[in-house]
Amino acid sequence: MKKSLYFGEAVLTSYSQIFFTENKVLASILLIVSFIDWWVGLSGLIAVLTAISLAQAFSYSEVITKKGLFSFNALLVGLGIGTYFLPGIEVFLLIIVGGAIAFFSTVVLMGVFAKYGLPFLSIPFLLAMWLLLLAFPSFSAITINTESLYTSNMFFKLGGNWLVALIDGLQNLFVDTGFDTYFLSLGAIFFQFNILAGVLISIGLLLHSRVNFLLSLIGFFVAYWLYSFLGMYTGSLNYTYYGFNFILSAIAIGGYFLIPSRQSFIWSLLLIPVLVVTTIGSDKLFIYFELSAFSLPFNMIMIGVLYALKIRYDQTKSPILTAIQQKNPETNAYIYDSLPAKQYAAFLTSIRLPFMGKWTVNQGHEGIHTHKDFFKYAWDFIIKDPSTNKEFKGNGYVTSDYYCFDKPVIAPAAGTVVAIENSIEDNEIGVTNSIHNWGNTVVIQHENYLYSKMSHLKKGSVVVRLGEVVAEGQLLGTCGNSGRSPYPHLHFQLQSTPEIGAPTIFWPLSEYLIGDDINVGFIQKGIPTEQETLSNISVSSILQAGFKWNHGDEFELSKTNEDGVVTSFPIRNEIDIYNQSFLYCLTTKAKLYYEHNGKTFSTVNYLGSKKSALFYFYKSFYKVVLSEYSDLKVTSKFPVHQLYRFPLLTIQDFLVPFGLFLKGNFSLTYKAPEQLFNNSKVTLLSTITGNNGQQFYTSTSEVHKNRKIVIECKTAKASKIIITWENKLLL
Repeated sequence: MKKSLYFGEAVLTSYSQIFFTENKVLASILLIVSFIDWWVGLSGLIAVLTAISLAQAFSYSEVITKKGLFSFNALLVGLGIGTYFLPGIEVFLLIIVGGAIAFFSTVVLMGVFAKYGLPFLSIPFLLAMWLLLLAFPSFSAITINTESLYTSNMFFKLGGNWLVALIDGLQNLFVDTGFDTYFLSLGAIFFQFNILAGVLISIGLLLHSRVNFLLSLIGFFVAYWLYSFLGMYTGSLNYTYYGFNFILSAIAIGGYFLIPSRQSFIWSLLLIPVLVVTTIGSDKLFIYFELSAFSLPFNMIMIGVLYALKIRYDQTKSPILTAIQQKNPETNAYIYDSLPAKQYAAFLTSIRLPFMGKWTVNQGHEGIHTHKDFFKYAWDFIIKDPSTNKEFKGNGYVTSDYYCFDKPVIAPAAGTVVAIENSIEDNEIGVTNSIHNWGNTVVIQHENYLYSKMSHLKKGSVVVRLGEVVAEGQLLGTCGNSGRSPYPHLHFQLQSTPEIGAPTIFWPLSEYLIGDDINVGFIQKGIPTEQETLSNISVSSILQAGFKWNHGDEFELSKTNEDGVVTSFPIRNEIDIYNQSFLYCLTTKAKLYYEHNGKTFSTVNYLGSKKSALFYFYKSFYKVVLSEYSDLKVTSKFPVHQLYRFPLLTIQDFLVPFGLFLKGNFSLTYKAPEQLFNNSKVTLLSTITGNNGQQFYTSTSEVHKNRKIVIECKTAKASKIIITWENKLLL
């Protein structure tokens, strides 16, 4: 039974994967469409089963196999063979061979392209199909299939006169509108050269994704207009069927590999002329070999454009590459919109503040004193007394008067020490050392071309050695007054080379608190500005333990409704093949993906039934800073697709590339503890609101020292629901 389900899921996703999704509804429609011509459909299915069987025989990842990644190219090969050749035992063997060639080509190209972070698309299909067609003249026992050219005969055999009349009616309805060619091009993706296939596929696309449906229309009709504008015969698209190249490329660039936006739509439009020329040129070239170019133009242009986008120096500017791929353009857009500091999403390595306690930015980026030109992306930090707003006690005539002098300086991230200076004398107040400009310094390499530098340290205070591997937060030395420093302060910058005097580079700092003791806010990623008071997150042991789980841990999540009815939902903590952690509801199969980095607990996405108690857990703890500060307030956008339904959400789906009119906002407030020391719990208040302050959800959560969590929540439909979370090992 389990094996049948495994094969069934792998087969279905092989069909939907051609449209860059794992949607089961679209997959089912595509499977049915492929069998409009029964022999073509059967050929495709045999090739898919061949590829899946080979993946299993080689013990390849079941997860990747079930996603259809090993078999969707084999599907295309099988469909192609069924279209070109009449049924027969010889062709049956050819289908298996073609599926195997596509499978092994997929394995090789998957490994090669993965090194560059690029997709292999349908290149394995092209290689296998071209090889088979070139070899065909030697196969005297195999006959060309001409029946697929006469669709009326096929439909008559399939359903009689009424079906033929229906197809004729559809063709007459769309004749000379361009839509007849659009539907033929959609059907051609699955080697079904009839208008019914295209209509069914377009319906499946619309059900799966409004953005993809819109892009398919835009991609095709811009190319259709361009054919006419350049004086080419648009009717040629009816028998060359190359229109699918424009449809797939528009979907790939406009809604899959890029976050849907105005810029992604513009890019999908700009690429159409390039695709048109490439398609025509490829067709002329391959005529000499008596071959079709198939999807070659789509593959060439997509891979080239994606590589060009991936190697951009500045990844923060539009168009934005999709980092968290949800296989649905609307969901990708909604999750991206909810990301805090999404303009800094491309800066993957987290760099934190290089000190303990609260410090103030005395000079920020492009500061008026010394942060100029090549050294403009730097910070100078000092410590101030909040009651006097001064950085020193007494008269400030000696270095020891300054609050930051001799205070610990720590590693802002894990790395290797690559440069040290530790012998320069500290200056008297008001005196600078311009000969040894940076003073005592530590430089740490965190990644290739990413280094941090801490300067003006106290003489002899550096406690790390050259080449030493340091952990985030490890003591490096103490703040001093060496180098070009008239008063004690810490100079901090990021740079791309290891030299002590290297120029700065732009890089945001991650996960820090801002403000005084009364009003404390959280910054996910940002650029601190002058006079802001900052601190690293001081982690709460209760919250740290409450949200720290091991792989395989099991929990009991119970939901008590207003009538007192208790429903239990067993939960297991798991990790997928991409090393992403998620909570899995064994009852509803829902999944909550999350990230826990020791400082914060952040949910990534929720998939599945909203009736699971796990959905309430998701809304209560959407973003949690594991801080011991009371009165801290965390705010973030909340994904709108988790809040709204038809018809508002459907309208928003169509308008995603042009902006979001639906809003979702999440806030989490930390309630002051009942006692100053030895607290047994942390209380968190969460709220989710929408447009015009519409309240969707509120909750009061208690995270206990024994790791038990109790949530009392209120929704638009229920005034009181109790959610209880307990580790089964502790029950």
